Formats: sequence, C-alpha cells, structure tokens
Amino acid sequence: MKFNKNTIYQLLTVILLAVYCLNTTSCANTQGAPTGGLKDTLPPVVLSAVPPAGSTNIPLEKTKIEITFNEFIEVKEAFKNVFLSPPQSKAPKTKIKGKTLVVSFEEPLDSNTSYSLIFGDAIRDFNEGNILYNYVYSFSTGNTLDSMILSGSVMDYQKLQPQEGITVLLYKDATDSTVVNELPDAIAKTDKWGYFTVRNLKDVPYHVFAIKDENNNNRYDLGIEDVGFVSKTIVPKVLYNDSLPQISTYDMTDTLACLARPCEVHIYTFREKSNIQYIKESERPTVRGAYLKFNAENAVIDSFSIRGIRRDRLITQFNRVKDSLNFWIKGNPEPQDTLNLGIKYLKSDSTGKLVPQVEKLRLTLPRAKQQPKGKSRVATRQTNQREDLLKFNIDASPEKVEQYGIVFTFNEPLEKALFDSLRFTLTTPRKITSNVEYTVEQDSFNINKYIVRPKEQFKVGNDYEIVVPHANFKDINGFTNDSTNVKITLPTDDNLSSIQMILQNVDNKYIIELISENRATVFRDYTISKDTSLLFPYLKEGKYSIRLTQDLNNNGVLDPGNVIYRREAEKVTLFTLPDGNSVIELGQKTDLEQTLDIKEIFNSKHKDE
Repeated sequence: MKFNKNTIYQLLTVILLAVYCLNTTSCANTQGAPTGGLKDTLPPVVLSAVPPAGSTNIPLEKTKIEITFNEFIEVKEAFKNVFLSPPQSKAPKTKIKGKTLVVSFEEPLDSNTSYSLIFGDAIRDFNEGNILYNYVYSFSTGNTLDSMILSGSVMDYQKLQPQEGITVLLYKDATDSTVVNELPDAIAKTDKWGYFTVRNLKDVPYHVFAIKDENNNNRYDLGIEDVGFVSKTIVPKVLYNDSLPQISTYDMTDTLACLARPCEVHIYTFREKSNIQYIKESERPTVRGAYLKFNAENAVIDSFSIRGIRRDRLITQFNRVKDSLNFWIKGNPEPQDTLNLGIKYLKSDSTGKLVPQVEKLRLTLPRAKQQPKGKSRVATRQTNQREDLLKFNIDASPEKVEQYGIVFTFNEPLEKALFDSLRFTLTTPRKITSNVEYTVEQDSFNINKYIVRPKEQFKVGNDYEIVVPHANFKDINGFTNDSTNVKITLPTDDNLSSIQMILQNVDNKYIIELISENRATVFRDYTISKDTSLLFPYLKEGKYSIRLTQDLNNNGVLDPGNVIYRREAEKVTLFTLPDGNSVIELGQKTDLEQTLDIKEIFNSKHKDE
C-alpha cells in the first residue's frame, strides 16, 4: 500500500492527537471522571550538590550548601528535623529556591572539623509529601573527612520502650558538668524505633549521653529533661564510605530490618531526682494531721517543734524515701486553728551545698466546705454523726489477698487497736464454720497501715469473713469505729490461669513485677533476695510481661541515676521467652512454669553497658 504526502500528514495528526489526549484531561470522557494516573509514591531524589557531598577544605565563613532534587520539595519543621553535627549555638537556616534547597550557617565553622548535615524526615516532595528519610550531607573544613560511625539504641529505663526523638550527645572529653554547660562534639537523633547513628567521627574514645532535649539547645537541663549515659567511653568501630551500599543498613524504614541493625551501645533514659533540698510544700489537711514535702530525698531534720505543743504529743514519720514527713498531734487539748512550726534541717544553699537552716511555718486548717443549699436537717445530722466516726478502709481483693494479706488503712494514728478482738472465720462448702488464727503487723513506713494474714494458707472453695466489733479501734481524735465486716472468696473460675517463676542464682535484692503488655500497669509485685519460687495466680486470658529490677540500695523502689555523679539507674530488664518475645500470651486454663537464672539474665542483657 502506498501513502501520499497528505495521507501521511493525516496519520501523524491522529497519532499526535492521541498522545495529547493520553497526557491531558482535555480529551477525557465526559461520561466518567478522569483517573489522574498513578499516584506518586517515590521520595525526592538528590540530583546534585554544591559543593559535592564529601567535599573537604570547605570555607569556614559564609558557606552555603545547595542541594538540587528531581522535583519540587518542602522542608517540614526544619527547627526540629534539620541539624548540624557537631552543632552550633544557632541552628542552620534553610531556604527553597525552585527544586534546590539552600542551607546557610549563622556562625563560622570550626577548622579541621568533619560535619554531618542531617535532615531526618524533613525533606518531602511538594505534592504528595513523600519523605526522603535520613538524608545526610557530609563535608569537612580540613583536608580529610572523618569516617567512623557509631550506632545504638535508646530506651526508657522503666518501661523499656524505644524513645523517639532523643538527642544523643558525644564528647571527646567530659567532666561532671560538661553535658550541662558545653556543646557536644557530635550529635544524632533517634528514629521511631529508638535507633541512632552518629557519623563522621574520629577514631578516638567518646563519652556518650542521651537527652530528651525539650528546648533544642543541645545541652542537658538538669532535673527537667530525661537523660541517660554510657558509663564507659566508646570507640567507634565501624568504618564506612558514603558510596558503599552497606551504609543503608543504618537508615532503614522496614521494621524487621531496623530491629536487625547493628548496635554498639544501649542507653536507658531516666528523669533525675533533684539534689537541691528545701521544703517544697506544707499542708494541714486535718485538725491533728499535717505534712511537709521536701524537694529531694533523704531529708535530714535536726529539730522539729510546734509552739505550745509538747514534744511527747507529736507523732512523726518519714515515708520510704524520706522526702515527706507526716506528723500528728495527740492528746488534749485540741490543736489551735493555726500551728506555728519551727524546723531546723539541712537545706541547699546557692552553691548546692547542704547547710543547717531554721525555718518557721504557719499551718492553718483548710476552709470548711459550705453547706449545699436545700440540704435537709436530717441529712445534716446524719453527716455530723458520720464525721464523729473513725474512718478506715479494708482492702481484701480476692486476687491479691493471698500475697498482700488483708490491709487495714486508717486516716490517722490509733490510740487503741484491739486487733485480737477481730472475728476471723472460714466457712467450708459444707457450711461448717470455724475460727481462723491470724497474725497482725504494722507497716514500717506507714503507721496507719496494718496487715492481717491467716496462719494457714487461704483455700479455694472456702468463704472467709472478718468482723470488726463496734469501738474496736480508737484514733487520736477520740473517734471510734462502727461495726463492720468484709467477706473474702477466692476466685473459682475454671478458665483462670497462673504463672509460676522459679528464680535461681539470686545474688542481690530484686523486684519482680507482673505487668501489662504496654508496661503501664503493675498487677503483682514481689521483692526477693534469695532463690525462690513465685506464683501469680488467678490470671485472666491476655497478654502480660514480667519486669525484673535490680534493687542495689535495698529500698524497695526503682531508682533513677545521676549524671553529675555518674551513677547509673538501677538495671531493669524483661523476662523473655525462648523465642525472644517479652510478651507472654496467656490462654484460658493455662499454668505456665518458667525457670529464670537471674544472674545470667542481667549479665547477658547489660553486657555491653
């Protein structure tokens, strides 16, 4: 078939029209909406940089870096996501010109220094917001570009969960206050999995810290920011070249791949307890009771007195960590509306040194609540009667009573406590009732708390009851109790499960806690100091974890560390199953038994710290 010139022109016209229609919406079918083509899911691509990445002998002043991409971009929250390592007092400025990102520095650069300009997840394409994750531009003001790299992870010391957005600080030299007063020699920030990578390091030892930098000043603000540190210096071990593909292993977005990334250090962050001592709060909630709250633990009181009140009328007690002092006034006459208190204690001066200090405080009663309008006289009279009664609470929850006993908690100290007069009975399934022998102990850190325990173990199927006779207790106000009773029946649901932990090689005091999967709720806790077996009974179907804390100072609580004194937080870890999972999925009617070598667990989990 032969074509003349006109025919060829006609065919070309049709072809060009077809191409035009495929690439525009002007020829769209009016019977349906246009599809718009495939959605852009690709992040921006770096086409070039001026000066090129990896350049050396960069000028110290008036330096600008221009990075050109294959499409229009935006920079998201540059103040938070774009940073220079090592940092300057003023953050770098960013400006977009077309498809080019221009970065300028507000201060002169240091000589003979390798820098990393880190963009985190700031760079995104303009239309779809696709993120160019963890882009890093490196350069040097000297003849060479330092190429060592350090990776690690940051976790909360208590919940053991990854910490995102934590600033990691590296110092070649560090004293007690360096992290507070000086800018670091290198920085990085953790990703959402808690991982970090510090680049362009020298082959020298570094002191490593991690802070939740609330004000972005790259320094630790004592007492108001979370902090963590590695007790020994760390030498970067991995030599890299930006052109090599293995560097991508440090910047993955796939969860499993990230979890498999190399980690030279593990850091656990905590909130330091204040060492600055003073009376932070004072209050008088009742006529005979008041308390003082100190800013720091381990308060030291030389003398304590109340005008017009003999010392033998005062009952005082510190809490477990000695940052709160409770006191009550017993005997007659009733205390005045205003208590004039004098206290001599060790208070921090302007330098932080503890020196003797005498303070005078006035403690007044809180204002009485106004009577609601329309309240009847009968109701008022009944309220007054109830206010004359001794108030106390009995905690005998079936799930906890075996471990914690039956707990009596009174509002104020007792003047008379006839615990021997309690009527404690059990009733068998055959309705045979008998008395239960029991012991009573007063809590060593709360004089208003008493624990009643049967001498024989509670038995499933029996019904237990404690009856408290009228006027069995009398507090320092002269108030006595009304008669009351509490019944206890252990859970009998056949679908309930249990976990038994056999603990071996216990070489210290440890706190063992059964906690929720998200680590926010504590269901049961034990304190142990020797090999033993622990039972967590009456558990519903669900997911649990077991947290183990090394209680080095034997105070029964988890203590954070101290940066100035280089004291690490007490070590915490989670029990893990053979497959490495720290979450125990407990089904119905399941009795799980596990043996734990405590010494081995802590040595293996913290061997690199």
